[in-house]
Amino acid sequence: MSSTAVKITTLCENSVSSRGLLGEHGLALLLSFQDQKILFDTGAGLTLLHNARVLGIELRDIDAVVLSHGHYDHTGGLTALVNTAGSVPVYAHPEVFGAKYRVDSPYNQRYIGIPWSQKELEQQGFNFHLNHSWTELAPGIILTGEIPRLEKPEGADPKLSLKTDQGTQEDPLKDDQAIIINAPQGVIVVLGCAHSGLFNTLQYALELTGKKLIYAVLGGTHLLRLSLSRLSSIAEGLHKIGLQKLAPCHCTGRAAQYALYQTFGERLLEHRAGSTFTF
Repeated sequence: MSSTAVKITTLCENSVSSRGLLGEHGLALLLSFQDQKILFDTGAGLTLLHNARVLGIELRDIDAVVLSHGHYDHTGGLTALVNTAGSVPVYAHPEVFGAKYRVDSPYNQRYIGIPWSQKELEQQGFNFHLNHSWTELAPGIILTGEIPRLEKPEGADPKLSLKTDQGTQEDPLKDDQAIIINAPQGVIVVLGCAHSGLFNTLQYALELTGKKLIYAVLGGTHLLRLSLSRLSSIAEGLHKIGLQKLAPCHCTGRAAQYALYQTFGERLLEHRAGSTFTF
């Protein structure tokens, strides 16, 4: 594979593409570009090492880990990396270690944040790089940092909560971020869950790159629990901005997949654990 090509392999996802792989509610993607290998999220912790082994991927070769946000299904595989990747740098937003909960009622509250404290992970050898603003991870690879909210995120969920000294509030998920790759074909945006909003994220990607079009979007879009009419409107909006390839997964939902397929047809790519995308 040419060093100028982009290869993205999905290590963890809710579903699988072939025999031998395991699925879990989580996401982990391995990005290869310009001789850099970046692990974007780590899944929930049950399938990362197993699926990497089945796919013949050496996690000890990765150059960095990026956390899209601080939910367990994107960070639970961190400690599984200790004996394979060593003291690889980990890039995240400073609020990634917030006390994140899902609050369905006052009597039904579940912790959904990172399973370990920053101190515990640092004692295991992790080297955290925490930044509010965008970071160039390598030539052509940008980590967005905190994403401006020009409009309310499409999949905003008031049950996703943050506990602070002042009490419990709806989690603003300021730690949500994405990776932007300036590939030969065009801009590729890789999402964790797009908690900042799908269109907010894509607009910021254009701002950071100075480009006018986005070629491809892959990852979680958090379009669950939206009406079909709203989903159709979102799909049409993505079509209007000139998107050529779309590979949603994880927290996208069946209804959203259906609506997106109605608009994108064969440009909507199947995305499961074991999927590989080359641009």
